[in-house]
Amino acid sequence: MNEAKADTKGKVLYGKLTYDRVPSTLEDGLDYSALVHKPIRNVRVVLVEYSKEGGTNRELAATISGEDGSYSLPVPDLVTRVRVRAFAETSNPPLRVQDNTNGNALYTLESAAITTTAAVTVKDLNAGSGWGGSSYTGARAAAPFASLDTLYATARAFMAVRPQANFPLLPINWSVNNRPEPGDSALGQINTSHYNSRVGGIFILGKADVDTDEYDAHVMVHEWGHYFEDKLARSDSIGGTHGSGDIVDPRLAFGEGFGNALSAMILFPDAKYRDTGGVGQALTTLIIDMKTNDSDDPKPGWFSEASVQSVLYDFFDPANESFDNVALGLGPIYDIMTGGQKSSPAVTSIFSFTSALKAVPGTPASTMAAIDSLTSTSGIDPIQDAFGTGETHNGGNAANLPLFRQMTVDGDSLTLTFLADVDNINRLGANRYIRFTSPTAGPIQVIGTSINDIGLTLLEDGKKIAVADIDTTGTEQLSFLAKANKVYVLTVQGFVTKSSGQYTASVSIASGESAGKATIVNRKTKAVR
Repeated sequence: MNEAKADTKGKVLYGKLTYDRVPSTLEDGLDYSALVHKPIRNVRVVLVEYSKEGGTNRELAATISGEDGSYSLPVPDLVTRVRVRAFAETSNPPLRVQDNTNGNALYTLESAAITTTAAVTVKDLNAGSGWGGSSYTGARAAAPFASLDTLYATARAFMAVRPQANFPLLPINWSVNNRPEPGDSALGQINTSHYNSRVGGIFILGKADVDTDEYDAHVMVHEWGHYFEDKLARSDSIGGTHGSGDIVDPRLAFGEGFGNALSAMILFPDAKYRDTGGVGQALTTLIIDMKTNDSDDPKPGWFSEASVQSVLYDFFDPANESFDNVALGLGPIYDIMTGGQKSSPAVTSIFSFTSALKAVPGTPASTMAAIDSLTSTSGIDPIQDAFGTGETHNGGNAANLPLFRQMTVDGDSLTLTFLADVDNINRLGANRYIRFTSPTAGPIQVIGTSINDIGLTLLEDGKKIAVADIDTTGTEQLSFLAKANKVYVLTVQGFVTKSSGQYTASVSIASGESAGKATIVNRKTKAVR
């Protein structure tokens, strides 16, 4: 039992904090008849004085709830009426659940008035679901604490295997007004549950009879995975819409595949990703089985998020298929994500992750072979390096390979071929990669020319150091001061979609131009064409 920080002459108030946890089903959404009480763990709990006039905010004592939800607070001898208030925030790891539609107010759970004339007073508090049998009829007090508990368990799982993990504050934005429509998040228009790297927080859907995610643990962990990539590891994902069967940019495939796989790792052995919604939250709108999705993948390969999530989950889990002889557990996943994946000179993809895994000192040849056997089941050749060297699976078009074209500073120009018959600029056919090494320190200029709309982005170990994206047609160019013998990556993005055929761009890289400091040109707003 935690000790409260207040003076007392002997009176004490103690109890347990719980919240209603509503499980999801594989077919019929949330099952309110099967709800259970789960402990509210590691939250700040305070004793506040009660008065009929409503002056209930003077704190008398404070403590932190235990892993079983228990709390104990000393009561000053002369005080006879109090309330208990629990805050939806934890300090280790630092998480807080706030209402983005109410000025980011922190959610709390508060008792009614409690009489404390006895030496010992017991008061248990439960945050109820608010479910009335066929709809929500009461306050949905459990939702913030369900969201908190899922992500508390997620971070704690990493902390258990890597105690040195240091997680920065993560705001969790949940509201009954949060709904799947674009607009102003302060009004609840959050489009979908997502992680926002600009504000460093997660936004969670909460609109009843439309889409609620506070009980969809896999969805919650997935979004935490994006936070983990952003704050502790690295993500080069360009975002955008995606789904099963899409042949997407490998950065996006890895980011989304990692989030899905992580949800199954954290919730192991529950490897079935589920999302619920609809009237009465009675629909299971999405199911992904991480144990079988490799066989269900309509277009397997390094460009498929389904393939990536299958490979990553099989890296983690105990061997359970004939081709899966890799069982890393969570610790090595953390090590690669915050180590070799983070420092890769290439872009983040299944290639950068797996090559970093194979590069771990002391990795035996048998493990290397097991890794190659596993990736091959998802349409990926034995991974040689972070740049996808030697990969032969092209996603249905030869123009998609090699993944990285090599260029030489002051060498010949290179012609890139883009696919116009893609429906989104995050598809593989709309993105091309070039790598080059600067032989000496000094200014370098990159020029891209096309009769169609393209953009250039220069990366140094994943960091964006220059962007050129001004003209809708014609020439884009950027310049920067290069480091000697440094590998740089240039991404060239095409913006022609929803048509047919192919188009090209020519790229040249030259030294000696007047570059000064690298600058990032503000990206113009582009319409998807």
